[in-house]
Amino acid sequence: MTAAEQLVLLQRQIAWAAEKTAFYRDAFARAGVCAGDVHTPADMNRLPLLERAAWEGAGAPFFMLALPLSGLMRMSLLRDSAHERGIFHCCTQEDVARRVRSAAQMLSAAGINRASNVLLVGDFTDSRMLDLQYALDTLGAMTMPIGTDASAADIDRILSVIVPDTVIVWENLLSPVAAALQEKRIMLHRLVTVGARVMPQEETRAISGNFARGHVHLYTDAVLGALIAGGAIGSMRIDAEQFFAEALDAAGAGHTEDGAAGELVLSTIAAEAMPVLRYRTGRAVRFVRRAASGSTSELYITEG
Repeated sequence: MTAAEQLVLLQRQIAWAAEKTAFYRDAFARAGVCAGDVHTPADMNRLPLLERAAWEGAGAPFFMLALPLSGLMRMSLLRDSAHERGIFHCCTQEDVARRVRSAAQMLSAAGINRASNVLLVGDFTDSRMLDLQYALDTLGAMTMPIGTDASAADIDRILSVIVPDTVIVWENLLSPVAAALQEKRIMLHRLVTVGARVMPQEETRAISGNFARGHVHLYTDAVLGALIAGGAIGSMRIDAEQFFAEALDAAGAGHTEDGAAGELVLSTIAAEAMPVLRYRTGRAVRFVRRAASGSTSELYITEG
């Protein structure tokens, strides 16, 4: 996707959010801006930032919803950690299709294909796990789902029946799976961790080499309700078909150029049910832009 194509989608998203949600109409009015004020990526600085605290402080669970409930396909209560209260997230059929395509692209880039045997470990009440399940179905991989209620004995029994070459696991659920893999002396082709940090935690990186030849990480955030970026450790590619990214500097200005560094700020560009504009993730990143086919470039993020 070219920068011009992404800007067109971003402008449509801003107009959609302003038209369909009282939250953004009120926020724009307080800031003295309107949807038509964004003509270039730099103009995003004119729009207000969305703080996570403001999101969580909403009086109603559907205050960001741009459609009636009859227009939705899926609703889920999302958490990035067990002690969070959770955020209601809603999707239309097209939202789901887009997220499944994105997940399939990330998993395919990680080397997963129809010959792969995959353990998929996580909370299946979370819509992001469903996206991963459907993406694996799309790729034709053999998949064995393991929920959060699985005991160590359950995992041991499963590993006695199937020898996976890939494990996809939420980062906070890795420890019992890692212990079972090492006990069975199973060496994976690849470990795919999913988490709310741009890069996996040090503990995850330290133990992954004991049972996996390769390690890929997928970055997500409950507020955005989707997989945001994925790739090898140290270099994560942002999904430009779903998100517009800025790096917020110390003065509060957003930047998009190669080498920009600061807090990662994300906006959806095609969400139908719940558009999100200029969401402060709280994650410190640095941007790296790499040339792709034609006149396009791909945006990678590293911690920093």
